[in-house]
Amino acid sequence: MATALDHYELWNEQRGDWCNYDIVGEKSYGATILSLLPRGWSRDGFELRRTFELIPEPDNPHDPWAISVRADGRTVGYLPREDCKSWANAVRRVVASGCVPVVPGRIYAYEAVRWEDWDGRNNRQKEFAAKVQLKLGDPQSALPINNQPAVPYTIVPRSAIVQVTKEDEHSEALLKFVPEAGYGMLFVSLHEFVPARSTSAKSVVEVRISGERIGQLTPQMSQRFLPMIRHLESRGLVTVCWGDVKGSAVAAEVRIDGIKANEADNDVLNGDPVTLPVLVANEVDPSLYRLPGQVDSGAHEPEGRAHQVDGQRGGAEAPLPPASWYDDPGNPRMLRYWDGTQWTEHLAPKAE
Repeated sequence: MATALDHYELWNEQRGDWCNYDIVGEKSYGATILSLLPRGWSRDGFELRRTFELIPEPDNPHDPWAISVRADGRTVGYLPREDCKSWANAVRRVVASGCVPVVPGRIYAYEAVRWEDWDGRNNRQKEFAAKVQLKLGDPQSALPINNQPAVPYTIVPRSAIVQVTKEDEHSEALLKFVPEAGYGMLFVSLHEFVPARSTSAKSVVEVRISGERIGQLTPQMSQRFLPMIRHLESRGLVTVCWGDVKGSAVAAEVRIDGIKANEADNDVLNGDPVTLPVLVANEVDPSLYRLPGQVDSGAHEPEGRAHQVDGQRGGAEAPLPPASWYDDPGNPRMLRYWDGTQWTEHLAPKAE
């Protein structure tokens, strides 16, 4: 579950837990990686599964598009330089929305022989070594095409892929969601629908994107979802799941990826709604996103000091504000720590 100003997991079409992407620079952060491992980890080879944060570093002196890979805020490596710009839009958009983009990953740690120091006898010295790999998909489909419903809803977990039917009857509504690349992921809502002009027809599941009907599930498949949809509706919640769209300017198909009623546990049926924050509008140029660490000119200190008027100081200069947490000039959703003389790098979300 993610809430505002919390982790926002990037979408990956790949199923399973295989981590397919190697980061770089782990050797420079060996001490940090070692601190993440439990005591007693096997020196012959130990795997730790966890999520990692992707943090843009526009002020990085080596590459303004650099994206660091972090664990609990501590850097463990970087995305390869050649991939950073392609991931800039997705990563910066999430950060500009007041959230932290995360992806699943693994640490594989072991002790490696330092062959360059071996004296040819049996006292082979070893040193800590680690590899960090991420489950990373396509940056073009890492974020949803559409926004989630404006009404109360909950996102159900992923499960087996189910094909939507009768999309051809709703082409006008559906085709506008097909991205230029021909593939994208989106939020899909599921609703009970009773066919008109029939007293004996069973209800089916109507599939909507941004409130527009784009198809339905087969009658047989609908019966596997309807008990969950009805239960959540009784709680005032719309059932939402992940979906994807694939197509062209003339035809498209949609699949949904969500659990069925028999797979829903008590957390899904009666727990807190699972939601995601609405992201800021997509920018064609990733450099246009307003990141929390970027402060507007003329807003370098909290209120509390006299400002110049017509080029002159307006009276005696007031003392600088005391060290404390203040609204971040770069992002009103965040707080930034002022140390009494300047802004620091320390950020915190505002309490909801």
